[in-house]
Amino acid sequence: MAKKAKKEDKEGKLQLALNELRWINTPVNYTSYAKSYSLIQQDVMLLVSGRLQDHFAKFLNEHRYLSKERPNGAITKEDLLKMGPIRLRLADFGIDSSHYDESVKVINQMKKIEFHLPRFDPETGLRKGEDYMPIFSKIFIPKNFTSREGEDLNYSGDGDTKIDEDGQEVRKFRRDGYIEVTINIEVAKAVFDMTDGYFNHLERIAYFCNSAYTSRLYLLLMKYASKSQMHPVIDYRELKEALGMFKVDVEKSEQPAKVVTTEKYQKFSQFRKQVLDVARGDMERLCEENKIEIMLACIDPDKKGYEPIYRGSAKRGNPEKIKFHIKRTPLGLARELELHRGSSEKRLCAKLMSLYPTLDEDRLKTFLADVPEDLWNDFKTYAYNGVPKAVEQPHSWNGTMEEFVFYIMGQWIKQHSAKPGPQQQTFAFAEAEEIKPGEKEWQQFLCLIDKDLAADLRKAQFLSYDGTYLLLGVPNKALPTMIEEHLNDIAVLNHTEKCSAKVFGKILSLKYKIVKQ
Repeated sequence: MAKKAKKEDKEGKLQLALNELRWINTPVNYTSYAKSYSLIQQDVMLLVSGRLQDHFAKFLNEHRYLSKERPNGAITKEDLLKMGPIRLRLADFGIDSSHYDESVKVINQMKKIEFHLPRFDPETGLRKGEDYMPIFSKIFIPKNFTSREGEDLNYSGDGDTKIDEDGQEVRKFRRDGYIEVTINIEVAKAVFDMTDGYFNHLERIAYFCNSAYTSRLYLLLMKYASKSQMHPVIDYRELKEALGMFKVDVEKSEQPAKVVTTEKYQKFSQFRKQVLDVARGDMERLCEENKIEIMLACIDPDKKGYEPIYRGSAKRGNPEKIKFHIKRTPLGLARELELHRGSSEKRLCAKLMSLYPTLDEDRLKTFLADVPEDLWNDFKTYAYNGVPKAVEQPHSWNGTMEEFVFYIMGQWIKQHSAKPGPQQQTFAFAEAEEIKPGEKEWQQFLCLIDKDLAADLRKAQFLSYDGTYLLLGVPNKALPTMIEEHLNDIAVLNHTEKCSAKVFGKILSLKYKIVKQ
């Protein structure tokens, strides 16, 4: 019993990680520019990459990469100008919105994020040198408000208004918990170029890691793992370069100026101990915490998940190459299954939409996503073959064809989900299980809105919907604040209102009630 309980606890934690963590697509091109960033800088850039996912999806959906000519990158000048500044929540960096002083460290790191892009001679095509420029052309930091006359209207969390000495009501201003950044267009077009491919990975990997080397090695190896190359052999110098082991400086004191390259951990023994072993240990910790999809592991314990390859028989000094042995963690295996399930759902959805074009596509996507994993393969077979046959056969259904399709699929799931009993019978037109008014629409609504907002809303419990207000049960006062912070973003708010109008026929008004979970 204890072993069973422990197994169920592990499975529960794994499912919780799958639900709460967020994955993003990042261009392969990005990794060649980010090899010397600190953990904070890496985290900032991956958060920015996360905000650009709609543009990456647009690029992939248009299949520009299938063009015979070299395609343009996913991000255009027009895209960036239309998108405007990007907001990064202070909460994402573990900073409370009322403690702006703590954000100084993050902001100082952000100001130091720069890229160097090659400059070529327009006539000869030869590389002339490199342009160094910051990734962010502007960083906006909300602070206390002041009037035009210079009067300080400080933020206070006591309420929204106060009474002055004359008994007049004076409004107090609330600061939002975010930093706003504007991307340098020229740099973004180069760094976030999708033409050389992309790979899918955890958005907050740098935030989880204890060492910058861990996240750098993770991104490098995820490029191989995404192509199922689980035992890549990487040139030793190329590996060190990818992990930021070479620093280039220009000594202007000498005439002419001299370029000096400094190499960290010149001996392999140092590099192994300070970089590879540190990263491997960090990955093992993250594996236990369900915060990483891959780790270094090998059947032979002496190889420690990687092995140096030397030229000739002598095995001393610096190796020529490093062979890595990548293993998927339980989270990685579950994520692979989820990705496979996702693509399978898309294909089935496309097939059913081609057969029955008047189906509500959003409703169909939500329905397919809710099919239990243990029934998915059998359900697919039924949906591809059984549904068309059932629709073509004579039946006594009085509703629309669309409702009939959803009904027969729902009945199949209900019948196959039920545990067999000694006197159990199945009926073709069984009554639907009783659910609370608005609960079904609420689940559809969560599938359509912003993923980050939906993740926080799922932490709340659906209590009731009276046609005007939707009541949610929350464990504390902090959760409603987190939910409202999402809606400070105008784009998120507008999209949420559109989804609400589509599902409920009106814009939702939320109320909260503290309940024991």
